[in-house]
Amino acid sequence: MAEATVAVALETLRDLLVEEGRLLVGVGGEVKALQSQLKSIKSLLRDADRQQHKSETVRNWLSQIRDLSYRAEDAILEYAVRISADGRRRGFKLFLRRFSRALRLCYSLHQLGSEIAGIKSDLATVYGYLEAYGISRIIDEEGSSAAGVQNWARKTFPSFEIEDCFVGKEDDLKRLVSLLLHDDEHRVISVWGMGGIGKTTIAKKVYNHMIEAESDRFDSFAWVCITQQCEIRSVLEDVVKQLDPQKGEGVSSLSDTQLVEKLCEIQRGKRCMIVLDDLWEICHWDGLKHAFLVRNLKSKILVTTRKQNVAEIGFSVELGLLNLDDSWELLKKKAFPHKNFPEFAFQETLITIGKEMVRKCGFLPLAISLLGGVLSKKTCMGDWELVNENINAYIYRGVGHGGEENHIDGVLNLSYEDLPYCLKPCFLYLGRLKEDETIYAPDLYRMWIAQGLISDENVKKNDITLTDTAELYLSELASRCIVQIELEDVIPKQKFKTCKLHDVVRELCLSVGKKEDFGVQVLDYQGGKFSTLLQEALSPTKTTRHLAIHFKTEVEVEPDELTVTCAEDSRMHLRSFEMLSDIENKTIEFPPQFIVDFRMFKLLRGLVILRFKFVDRKLPKGIVDLVHLRYLRLRECELDSLPSSISNLAYLDTLDLHLSRNVRVPNVLSKMSRLKHLLLPFYDMEKVGNYRLKLDDCVDGLESLIGYDSSVHEWKHITRMKNLRRLSASVWDNESLSALTNAIATKLNKLSYCTVSIKQGCEFTTSEEGLMHLKQAFTCPNLYALRICVKLGNLLEKCTSDIATSKIVKLSLLECEIEHDPMGILGKLPSLRELYLGPRSFLGEEMTCPASSFPLLKKVSLARLPNWREWIVEPGAMPLVTEIIIRRCPRFEKIPEGFSSIQTLQKLVIHDVPRMRNRVFGSGQGGVDFQKVRHVPSVIINKTPLRMSIPLLKREQHN
Repeated sequence: MAEATVAVALETLRDLLVEEGRLLVGVGGEVKALQSQLKSIKSLLRDADRQQHKSETVRNWLSQIRDLSYRAEDAILEYAVRISADGRRRGFKLFLRRFSRALRLCYSLHQLGSEIAGIKSDLATVYGYLEAYGISRIIDEEGSSAAGVQNWARKTFPSFEIEDCFVGKEDDLKRLVSLLLHDDEHRVISVWGMGGIGKTTIAKKVYNHMIEAESDRFDSFAWVCITQQCEIRSVLEDVVKQLDPQKGEGVSSLSDTQLVEKLCEIQRGKRCMIVLDDLWEICHWDGLKHAFLVRNLKSKILVTTRKQNVAEIGFSVELGLLNLDDSWELLKKKAFPHKNFPEFAFQETLITIGKEMVRKCGFLPLAISLLGGVLSKKTCMGDWELVNENINAYIYRGVGHGGEENHIDGVLNLSYEDLPYCLKPCFLYLGRLKEDETIYAPDLYRMWIAQGLISDENVKKNDITLTDTAELYLSELASRCIVQIELEDVIPKQKFKTCKLHDVVRELCLSVGKKEDFGVQVLDYQGGKFSTLLQEALSPTKTTRHLAIHFKTEVEVEPDELTVTCAEDSRMHLRSFEMLSDIENKTIEFPPQFIVDFRMFKLLRGLVILRFKFVDRKLPKGIVDLVHLRYLRLRECELDSLPSSISNLAYLDTLDLHLSRNVRVPNVLSKMSRLKHLLLPFYDMEKVGNYRLKLDDCVDGLESLIGYDSSVHEWKHITRMKNLRRLSASVWDNESLSALTNAIATKLNKLSYCTVSIKQGCEFTTSEEGLMHLKQAFTCPNLYALRICVKLGNLLEKCTSDIATSKIVKLSLLECEIEHDPMGILGKLPSLRELYLGPRSFLGEEMTCPASSFPLLKKVSLARLPNWREWIVEPGAMPLVTEIIIRRCPRFEKIPEGFSSIQTLQKLVIHDVPRMRNRVFGSGQGGVDFQKVRHVPSVIINKTPLRMSIPLLKREQHN
């Protein structure tokens, strides 16, 4: 982590030398010398990081280097802030202002020079200590052996009985056995998943099963544990000795080529099963595969690994977490070994507590097993309740284990330590997420970038953006099972939709972050003096760099509320500040300035404010003075406008006003030269009057433009923004629609996300020109989502040939007043995955989905169709649909017969449709339509939108 800290500091120094070189006149040489010194010391830190678990001394040195790196960054940023602030001040006497500024400049330069000299001296001292300690020599020696971190961490693995731990993986076991016995296509089978999930356990189970029950399939067996270093020759020798002990004699005297040939010879003569347990790197497999992938060999190779990319060397099988019932079953086996159940074990309270605890373990088999070991020593209900209250301490500190090493911490720490240094701060930054909190992936990318955590080393060289690099970082974290991600299955060129941390991994994140002095604090405000909460968060005894406060209630300002103050060091440390109201669908009053004064946080790089109503509907004072701010998000906030001084934020990369309403953005975008992502508010025309924002002033480097509205925004030269990657637009007239679709089709070639909403004001039904615009919208090559909110009549019938070539993935129709059944035409959209027919989009009575229509459709929603009564779904229609929602269609009569043939359907929701409850559920034994949906896992029918939800009848009643 020290290496990552230095890397971030180097990025900051490089940035400042480029952008603020004129301000650093007089100390530029010192800054460059400091930069050079940090580069030198960085070369030792990767090795030192790997050694710190062995030596308290090394840990202390690394801590000093982290602190010195932060000091260097703080000092130079602070100087730049002072000079920038002085440059903006206005006095009534020019001479006095210039003279006073010159004095301050000299004093600040002297201060900065002295601080840099002190930092350089301290760095030189620590550098000398590291060299004298022999860090490089020690690492070289360990690198040539197979021990290192892997062996140290492996010692913390508990020894579990396989049968004792094997719960909830029976289907995975059957699948692996089948692949090994009957799949002749794949010689290599890979099992992958996070540390502690049971990869080795299930592999051992399969291995023993093959030896005991399926010996006629394989003649010889070998099991080798691969160290993180992976000595290729040692692995191959071990395999030879296990497969054929007689031929294994004397293998140490063979050359590498002879050794490989010997192993191939054994495999030609025998049917072999070989397990390579815990393979870490692709390069390790590259060194091993020549002994296993030769033609005419009869072997099967079973590999376990933590990494998805490594698993892809063969047919990969991902192991998931346990479900609740299996987790509870495993906990009972460990807590009550040999089925010795005491009387209190049958109490309902114990079952409730037990299931609560396995949730806290994240359904991770290893964590549950360790917890079971703790509970096996407890003899009464009170003990279980106490463990439940302190479960995190029991799991992570080994309480109740009689001083045993912290097993799960070792398992998970190994996954962390194996991360490339550039990923470590990105992972630790995720500590700002609350438990079970999900973050939208593009938001995360922009926040990482704002904090300087994404290196631009390969951006220009490979013609990719920082956002692309951030997505690669998240992809790598996901492939290592460090984070949980939701794949984006709708937006074609976006890989991930959301990201979250498993609870157990989040504990690791916070634990390591605290140890590494990363400085994350996540707090809840639940009433009382907010000033006290903030004052404590910024206490000099804490190093808070990333602060997130979640508001559970309105801010109470009491008469004796104190002004929040903090020491200079505390002010300098803070890099990101988030104030988030967790009260949905409501804004709360923002704390007054004497409590939250943003001028205190001079070096802030990221500021997020969610669901607040600002005093006098004005931007809080001090925000426009945060000259090093990179990321400003004001979502769902109430304010009238941004001041023109927002252009002071010269480093701003992201301005996010998404979901706020009617916020007037001043026409100063041309001064914000580094702006890459602009997310605009929603507008009500009657409230903003003649206000116009000139988007042509945006810099050519803009990558995201979300919320363009042709009624409010002037954008005459759309084609200039050739770097645009993400675009969301609403158009209110045919001319704007034509200009936009032409630009998307011909000039904006880098778009990966593009959605267009066609609003009232566009006219399609009265002229051939209107029809041309509609066809153009359907066939626009880079347009992924289209929303049409104007009358279409029967125009869709004239677009049949155009629709067949459309790239649209998501289509929404509202107020279109389509007279004839549109499903036959819409079903020809070859890429469509989501379809929404909203209020009065269709005025007819019947719709038919022909066979083979909607080949890729995943979700369909139909709402407020006043005349619609019958839906015919022919066999073969919508073969991939997983979710169907029907809302407020009063004349809809019955469930289509064709639903019974849609085996992919996972969820059916029907809201406020008369008769549907009785037709599906009847009086409790199933109605006339029940058989059509009995295969669907989730069926929810609400008689009214806000009242009771009717669950699907239990399957066992009808089997």
